[in-house]
Amino acid sequence: MSALGSIPLTSIKTLAVVVVLAIASLLAGASALARSAPSRCPGRTRRWLGRTVILLVPTILIASAGALVFNRSLGLVKTSGDLTKLVFSTVFGTTAQSGGEADVEAQSAAASALDATFTKTEDGMLETTWTGPSSGITLPVFVITPRDYSPTDGKTYAVIELLHGYPGEADGTMQGAQVQEALNNAIDEGIIPPTIIVGPSLSVDEEAHDCADIEGRPAIYTWVSHDVPEMIRHNFPNTTSNRDAWMIGGFSAGAYCAVWTALRTPETYGAAASLSGYDTQIEGQMTNQGEQYLTDNTLSVMLANRTPDGMRIYAMAAGDDAVGGAYTALKMASAVKEPDSVTTDVPPTGGHAGPLWREHIPTMLAWWGSSDRVSRAVGAPSTAATAQSSEASASIEPVTTVTHEVRPTAPNGYLTLGLLIAGVLVSLILTWLVAPRWQLRRHEDEDEGDQADSRHRARHRAQHPGLFASVPRPALRALGYLARLTSLGAAAVSAALLVGIAANMVGGFYTSWSSIAQSFMDGLR
Repeated sequence: MSALGSIPLTSIKTLAVVVVLAIASLLAGASALARSAPSRCPGRTRRWLGRTVILLVPTILIASAGALVFNRSLGLVKTSGDLTKLVFSTVFGTTAQSGGEADVEAQSAAASALDATFTKTEDGMLETTWTGPSSGITLPVFVITPRDYSPTDGKTYAVIELLHGYPGEADGTMQGAQVQEALNNAIDEGIIPPTIIVGPSLSVDEEAHDCADIEGRPAIYTWVSHDVPEMIRHNFPNTTSNRDAWMIGGFSAGAYCAVWTALRTPETYGAAASLSGYDTQIEGQMTNQGEQYLTDNTLSVMLANRTPDGMRIYAMAAGDDAVGGAYTALKMASAVKEPDSVTTDVPPTGGHAGPLWREHIPTMLAWWGSSDRVSRAVGAPSTAATAQSSEASASIEPVTTVTHEVRPTAPNGYLTLGLLIAGVLVSLILTWLVAPRWQLRRHEDEDEGDQADSRHRARHRAQHPGLFASVPRPALRALGYLARLTSLGAAAVSAALLVGIAANMVGGFYTSWSSIAQSFMDGLR
C-alpha cells in the first residue's frame, strides 16, 4: 500500500494534523483576502480564483476534520486507501453477480486448520487473522472475554457473535458501542451467565457486505455461520455448542445478516438480535438475485414460512430511523409463529447511529439473559429473574404502531437545512464581496494618488476618523485582519456544517443534536 493510501483515519495524530492545517488555512486566508481587493488584484478572473481557493481550502479541511471525528467514534473507515475504495465503489458501483447462491460444502476441519493465535489489542480485545477452511476467507476475528476469563476456570461459556455494518469494522463497532464494558457489567450483576463475544470481520473487499454465499463472491455465510463458530469452539474449549447459548446479533446491515443467518442456521443459533436492521436486503449482491429471491429472503416472510423451533429474536430500532428499522421490528413481530418469538424495542428517537446502539447493548444482554434457556445450556445459576427485574430490561419499549416524524429543528430537519443554507449564503457574500476591503486605516495612511479607488473603498470600509484617529497603525491592521478572519471562519464553518447536515439527511444517521454531541465527544477521545 502506498504512503498516501496507508494514512490512518482513526488516529488522533491524523485528526490533529488536519485541524492544524484548517487553522493555518484560515489564518493565511484572512491575510490573502486583503490582497484580493480590486485595488491590489485588478484582474477579475485572478481575483475570483483566489477567493475561491481561500474559501474552499478551509471548508474542505474543516469538513474533513469533522468527518474524522465521527469516523473515530465507530471506526468506520480505517485508512485513506479504504476510503478511496469505498468512494470508488459508491460512485462507480460494482459488478453485479446474478448467478444465485453458491453451494459451499462446509465440513468439519482438522484441528490444525482451526488453530488460531490471538493477541491482545490496546483496548483489551483478543485479535487473530485467520483463514476459514471451508470459506477460504482470511480476515480478522475479534473476541471479548470477561475480565476473569480462563480456559481452565471450570465454567462453561455462552457465545454472542456480533456482525458489524457497512461501512465499518468489527473492532471499531464493538469499541464504539462499549460492548466490553456492557458484557462485564451484565455478568457481574448476574444478568447473563458467563459469556464471550465474537466479532468477525465481514470486509472481504470494498463492496457492500453479503450475507449469503453468492456465486463469484467470497463465501461469507459459510465464514460467519460455520468457520468462525468452529474456530471459536476449538480455541475456547470451554464454550458450549448448545444452540440455546449461542446468539448472533448485528448493527445496521449486520443486523439483517444476523437474523437471516440465525433463521438459516438454527442448529447453531437459538437467538438473534437486530439493532437498527431492515426487513429486506438493501445492499450487496443479494439485491441482484431477482425480486422473488428478495421476497423469499425478507425476514418477516422467512419467519412466517419457517417451521417454528423456539427461535428468540430481539428487534430494536428507533422510531425515527430513516432506514425503517422500526417497521422491520413490527413486521417481524406480526409474522412470527409460536414457539418462535420476537421482542420489539422501539424508542421514539435515536436515528441510525452509534449512541443508540451503545445505549441498547445492555438492553440486548438483559433480554438474552431473561430466558433460563441460556443459563441452563451452560449449567450456570438462573439469570432470568435478575435480568427481568433489571433497569435495562425495564427500558424495553414494545411497539404496536410506528409513526415516523422528523422534527424541523432536528439535524435531519428541513428547517435546520434551510437555516444553514441561509447562513452559508450570507457569510459567503460577506466574505466574497465585503471582507477583502476591510483594511482599517487612518486617513493620512491612504494612497492620495488613487482618489477614485479611495472613494470606492470608503463605501465598504469601517472608516470613522473620530474613532480610529488615535488608534496605532498596528492595532488598526490587526482589527481589520480579525474582521476578515471572523468572516472567513464563519463562511468555512457554516459551509462545512451544511455538507455534514446534508450527508446526514441522505444517510439518515442522526436525528438529535444530543446524539451528535455524544459521537463528537467520543471521537475526540
